[in-house]
Amino acid sequence: MKYVMGIDLGTSSTKALIEDESGRPMGSGSGSYGISIPVMSYAEQDPREYWQAVVTAIGGALKEAGISGGEIAGIGFSGQMHGMVALDENKEPVCPAIIHLDQRSGSLLEKMRELGGDVLEREVLNQPCAGMIISTLFWIRENEPALYEKIRYVMSVKDYIRFRLCGELGTECSDAAATLAFSVRNRQWCGEWMDRLGIRRDIWVPVHESYEVAGTITPEAAAETGLSTQTVVVYGAGDSLAALTGNGVVEKGVMACNIGTSSQLAVIADRPIFDPQMRVQTWCHTVPGRWAVQAGTLNGGSTLSWLRNKVLKDTRPFAELDREAGMTPAGAEGLYFIPYLAGERTPYNEPQAKGTYFGLGMKHEQGHIIRATMEGILLNLNECVGILDEMKAERSMLISSGGAARGVTWKQIQADVLDMPVHTTKVKEEACHGACILAAVGLGWYADIREACQDTVQLDEHVTEPIREHVKLYAEKQAVYHDLLMSVRDMYSRIV
Repeated sequence: MKYVMGIDLGTSSTKALIEDESGRPMGSGSGSYGISIPVMSYAEQDPREYWQAVVTAIGGALKEAGISGGEIAGIGFSGQMHGMVALDENKEPVCPAIIHLDQRSGSLLEKMRELGGDVLEREVLNQPCAGMIISTLFWIRENEPALYEKIRYVMSVKDYIRFRLCGELGTECSDAAATLAFSVRNRQWCGEWMDRLGIRRDIWVPVHESYEVAGTITPEAAAETGLSTQTVVVYGAGDSLAALTGNGVVEKGVMACNIGTSSQLAVIADRPIFDPQMRVQTWCHTVPGRWAVQAGTLNGGSTLSWLRNKVLKDTRPFAELDREAGMTPAGAEGLYFIPYLAGERTPYNEPQAKGTYFGLGMKHEQGHIIRATMEGILLNLNECVGILDEMKAERSMLISSGGAARGVTWKQIQADVLDMPVHTTKVKEEACHGACILAAVGLGWYADIREACQDTVQLDEHVTEPIREHVKLYAEKQAVYHDLLMSVRDMYSRIV
């Protein structure tokens, strides 16, 4: 029997999942790495640590599955989006990877938007944000010209690892779109935009579709990983699009709510619709002829991790925090939380934004703070739903994924705040499974991605329905949350 492997390069760790030809998980492995913050607002990682984590994850997955590397027919990828790995002419990193949490380019965004002008609406369909490759490159060109001159190739994190495995430089449409140097409308690099910014055109790698074959494992990578030189490597996708694929979110009108380290709402469209104010993003899907209109926020489950680890100094599993929040009244008895601990991108592009608890009183206990933190993430996402509605983006079904899909309270808050029944799938590792689907399609096991999703993705029988009194309560709370956001925005720049 032959197997496929999906490798997901996240913000803090890499996972490798092996599946058989029917999509059944056989074994998994993981490897971790940290984030370096050498200067406030910077966020960097060492590409060498990515590689070591991938080697560790592959070895762990092969061991747990009880198979040899020669039995892996193909590998697909998922990876954290927007971050940059820059290589020199020898194809070696010239600096640490500058990832999506990095905010150093925030002061240049207005200048970039002025230079972009109409090309952003005509081609890119998105506005530059801090942490995106085009913004990071512009900052480097402006502030570190000697480093800029050393750069020969730029790519996303998963594209670097795929290069390490098969020796071929390239990317695919979903991660290319996420660089903000790409014409999402026409699915090609946007040279006009690069020229306006003074960014070189020759540093961008070729673009392919997510399921296309990039090559096979090199002898050097085979020696380090235990894989075979016969194993096929496909291009893969950015993690948001890989997770959508892994959850079967590929048809028009299906909306996904993913709360992992960050959080996203994405609805599938059959044309490249976009927000004229560019508060949300439009990305190329893994399925040709499909786009994902996404509200990609910087703050999600990371805020709950921050609360547990740094404030409460609690070692309990998140499932227990979910239960404690569930024992607290909906609305957290008037406590609000603006979850902007890492700045924010959507619904308002505020690199300097900070987190805020508002409405604290003597009656509030730990459970209120936990619940208010969870509610704040959903209230922020619901601000984004308002934008999708303005765009007339059709949404007919909601599928929840990420860590929040496993929490009973999390799912109920989603149903109540978004006022939609919450479905989940039986897929446990959505991004890894999406990467496996892309590998399977690249190998020819399926005619296309839709067929693979139909065959390997099953909905869970349980559906979380909105509680009507909670829906009313949260609608009222949403109005206060919005006014609170507006009232503190002008103060962020005054915080030292």
